[in-house]
Amino acid sequence: MISTGLASSVILISLTISLLAYLFVSRHEGSYVNILTPTTLVGVPALYLLPLVYTYIFQTEGTPYAFVYIYATLATQNVVFAISYTRRPIRPIHLPFRFGYSNFWAYSIVCLILAAVVFIPVLMQFPEYILSPRQLYAETRTGYGSSSFTSATLAFLSVIFVLFSGRSRRKKALVIIANVLVLSLHGSKGQILEVVFFILLYVLYVKGKRFGLMTSLLGAACVSGTILLLFAASMTLGESVMEIVQSVSEYSDYTRNDLLVIDSHMHPQFGRLIFEANTISLIPRVLMPSKPKNFGAFYLAEEFFPERFDADTGAPAFAIGVPYADFGWLAIVYLAIFSAITGWLSRVCVNRLKVTRHPGDLILVAFMADVTLFPIGGGGWFLPETLVMVFLVRYISCFGAATVYREHSREIQSGRISPALPATR
Repeated sequence: MISTGLASSVILISLTISLLAYLFVSRHEGSYVNILTPTTLVGVPALYLLPLVYTYIFQTEGTPYAFVYIYATLATQNVVFAISYTRRPIRPIHLPFRFGYSNFWAYSIVCLILAAVVFIPVLMQFPEYILSPRQLYAETRTGYGSSSFTSATLAFLSVIFVLFSGRSRRKKALVIIANVLVLSLHGSKGQILEVVFFILLYVLYVKGKRFGLMTSLLGAACVSGTILLLFAASMTLGESVMEIVQSVSEYSDYTRNDLLVIDSHMHPQFGRLIFEANTISLIPRVLMPSKPKNFGAFYLAEEFFPERFDADTGAPAFAIGVPYADFGWLAIVYLAIFSAITGWLSRVCVNRLKVTRHPGDLILVAFMADVTLFPIGGGGWFLPETLVMVFLVRYISCFGAATVYREHSREIQSGRISPALPATR
């Protein structure tokens, strides 16, 4: 059992360091809303505030070493990312292939229609759950990924395309609302929240909007209110205060699950879980009927939550549990290196988006901000797959374009040109 004093001190110190890293990036960007905002809005309540409340009410079981290790790793990740992201100079890197700026409105409408059509077979199979999306989500967790994930990806693409369509705000809002309605049928609160983050990153890095402290705090309050509404609409909170706290705490069990992994002293998997999360999770069960269920984070679910695993209710949430299961105490080194690489790539992608103002580059920036186009479980980092989608978006943006562009290294790195140079036809 970890004492309340130690737990609260460790959490507050780690939180302070992480917020200082956020402020460091904010001062560098000249905006208190930046690429760290999505992970901060989600991570601070889930990793810090709710665990702090849980500690005071229920106390936390585990060893002090494991608890300190978890929060030291979280703080290290944020600090390393901030240093790497703000390092100078970081220039945009040019990408191959031509691209254009046409037909985004048409692509948005097509993706919206396809997002709805792809998900219709699931709704027809479970018509009794149409008004209970969370139950539908539980029933279709396994074996329906090709429909639900494809539908969600198309809906996200529709939102991204409409942002660049040049149409009126009213038309954009109608398409975005329609996509939110489609995503709401999936029963995932995170997917609806990602739409908000796509819009936020577009306003920030394409429109060049900068947010002051008070505006940022007001926006954070609005997003937090949206999250609370999504929780209230999909959770059974119970009647007593203790039942409500217990229910909410289930969405902040990252550190408690990590404690189980660290204190179990399980043999290192030497990268197997991370590798599986980035490969097996991408294969639809339709194409691989023998696809195992205990891959990646699901292996830890089978190990520590066998009843939940057998009930097929999904993998528990882990903050650093999977890397620790793979590398043991060296996980903090692995995650620090990963954060350094991610910080550098994030700066490269942001600089590109400011120059090109193209949907493909918004997809890359969103990915680096942990707003993924592919809502696939298992904890993978799908950069290669995201790049494939970026190249596809660049390719189709040439169809019917009055002017087709090709990037040139010198111009894209200068950052002082129009989005790109005309290509040879």
